[in-house]
Amino acid sequence: MIATALGQHRIFDAHTHFLTQGFLANLGKVAGLQPDPAIVALRLGWEVPPKEPAEVGRVWLTEFDKYGVDRAIAIHTLPGDLETAAAGISATGGRLTGYVTIDPASSTAVTTLGRAIALGFRGLALFPGMFRFSMTSDAAYVLLQMANTHRMNVLVHCGVLKISFRNKLGLPAAFDGSFSNPLSLQRPCAEFPQAKFIVPHLGSGLFRELLMLADQQSNVYSDTSGIGGWAKYLDGAPGKAQVLRQAINVLGADRLLFGTDSTFFPRGWRKDVFDEHIRVFEEAKLDQAEVAKILGGNMEAIIGTRAGA
Repeated sequence: MIATALGQHRIFDAHTHFLTQGFLANLGKVAGLQPDPAIVALRLGWEVPPKEPAEVGRVWLTEFDKYGVDRAIAIHTLPGDLETAAAGISATGGRLTGYVTIDPASSTAVTTLGRAIALGFRGLALFPGMFRFSMTSDAAYVLLQMANTHRMNVLVHCGVLKISFRNKLGLPAAFDGSFSNPLSLQRPCAEFPQAKFIVPHLGSGLFRELLMLADQQSNVYSDTSGIGGWAKYLDGAPGKAQVLRQAINVLGADRLLFGTDSTFFPRGWRKDVFDEHIRVFEEAKLDQAEVAKILGGNMEAIIGTRAGA
């Protein structure tokens, strides 16, 4: 719980990433480097994560206790392996809840999601622009049906996709934005109503399309990480408070989720992003009830108190 100018609030960060030594080693292979976590971390300017995944989880708990963060979503990030991420996330006693990232075209996609569900992961993360697939493809629908059956959250990255660590390693950004329009989720949202679809970063530049989707489908949510950072793509370049107020006008405060997109150390949990949110909340004249919902209440409502992987 964190005391702010808008009252004291529980914090459930809806968007962080869980990175292990295995992730760095696999990233090194992809980048044509030695699969040595220390070498890759040095190139990126990151600390090397602890060797044991459970210790990575404990590092995050220490960071959360430092700032007063109650819980967070931890996204297993490719090319990291699922089992290692699961071990680290589960070591936090439910304060971290896992989402599994899957490429639907992978031959192991279905078995990976089944394994993630068995391990307690509560969400599926999809990047259609990165892996160049349609959200209505047969491969995607198999995963969405599983997610719907298990009432999972489905995080779908839409809009502009920038991955700084790939850029630093010289990896090509051969993404296809034609697969990344939030409106491509209209059919899946309608056909899989038990799943909650989360479009991060307020649409990453496709804010209007996100609002159009959310206005039609009640199981659409959005996280606020990078709030206003994509306004340069919007007509009139509106301010962050204006973007937030417009999002509330369409989604209501009940379908917005606070997120920081925290990833690596020594940067750690993005307290600067949290402070920016509080300033934007004040400027947008949110009341305490709205703030409480966005900062943690909504995420608690859709995840619950069950300890996830």
